[in-house]
Amino acid sequence: MHRRLHKLVALSSLVCVLIFLASCGSPGVGTIPSGTPDRGNGTPAVIPPPSPTPRTVLTAPSTATGNFYAFVRDNQLWVAQNGANPVQATHFDYTNLPNVFWHQPLWSPGDHFIAFIMNAQPAGLGGGGCPGPDYGANGVLYLLNTGTMQLTKLVVPADNSDALASSPHNGYWQYIFWEDSMHLLAWYNGITGKMSNTAGLYRYDLNSNTLSQVIPLSGLSVATLSNVQKGLPLLLSVRYSSGQLFYQVIVHAFGQQSQVIIYRHSVAHPEMPSSKVLEMGTEPWCNPPQSGPYIKPGWDVSTDGEQLVAQMIIDGSPTSGVASISALKLNDGSTTALFAQVSPQVLSHDLVLAWGPDSQTVVAAQYHMLSQNGPYSATLANPAAMQQYTPGLSGQAAWRPDSSAFVLQSLDTPDASDIYLFVTGNTQGQLLLKDVRDFVWG
Repeated sequence: MHRRLHKLVALSSLVCVLIFLASCGSPGVGTIPSGTPDRGNGTPAVIPPPSPTPRTVLTAPSTATGNFYAFVRDNQLWVAQNGANPVQATHFDYTNLPNVFWHQPLWSPGDHFIAFIMNAQPAGLGGGGCPGPDYGANGVLYLLNTGTMQLTKLVVPADNSDALASSPHNGYWQYIFWEDSMHLLAWYNGITGKMSNTAGLYRYDLNSNTLSQVIPLSGLSVATLSNVQKGLPLLLSVRYSSGQLFYQVIVHAFGQQSQVIIYRHSVAHPEMPSSKVLEMGTEPWCNPPQSGPYIKPGWDVSTDGEQLVAQMIIDGSPTSGVASISALKLNDGSTTALFAQVSPQVLSHDLVLAWGPDSQTVVAAQYHMLSQNGPYSATLANPAAMQQYTPGLSGQAAWRPDSSAFVLQSLDTPDASDIYLFVTGNTQGQLLLKDVRDFVWG
């Protein structure tokens, strides 16, 4: 998914900015503030300082990056191919746009293209409210041809006259998925504050260079957080796997008994109705004065489309939010408990869950380091076991294609731009690259 304030480089400055945003911003509807930890009721969460205990930093061998990889450095995309040194692939001009947000780049099958979403904002961003504004949620969508290093900007034709949609730094795209090596799927939220039929899932055909809508937002009977409609569930997040669009919604939002539910909709047969996959639980979602602890509980769908892992809300009360994590087998509905040893302190907040390419191993991490715990991994081969890794890092994991390792970076600590490599079975993470972010393997 899934978005951060990239200029914050020290813990002290981060806390100061959070306090400032909470005091100056006005409540409003938006998505989860990726760069602003929030307790779910507009109150910023204070991030505990890193452990003062000295630790040995292990450095990964240079070969650990592999022959194909990409990352963001100084808010530009860098790409390495065929074992060569990485080269700068973009040259964006951020004059008067100090707040730059990147989504994790996404290589196509075959490594010939990279799709990515980025967004640059001027100074003076506000915060507050539940859910708070996520300025990095939406952005402009680019496609990079790794052979020619040519960039293609994707714009919905009907919205081409909109200032943000036509901007080289902004847009309304939020999620991207490769359907196959020549077809990109992308979720488009539509112009903020404007009701239109442009929102929905799109397919870009690289052979014909055409963009077409596959599933309109209206076909899912939901509303986006940027265009709330009374009586409609709110769309929280989206995944894609094996011809199916999976989407997480909140029903009866801003109420005492809000329900978090996952549905799926066929991409191959978009005329078919959606079907319910899983009820994740009930809580007072963004319902003051005491909102529940979860805004966007974690979940993910395996690459083979056969497994779904989710953070199940057991008790969503404001004072004792506790969850469990289960894997759901989609063909028969059977469940397997995972991460049973994770502490209630970690489970009582939104988590980020990510299946490995093998569709057997899952990484669980905190959205933000609210405690010095994690990341963790668990596998369906031995669901009773769990691996905890150090150093403690949060955020979205990026998996090596063979599922032998994953990388994480922490945006909540002073070394926010250092990427760590975690090899499954080895508890100690290794420093992979410094001063980069959003690393991904080809």
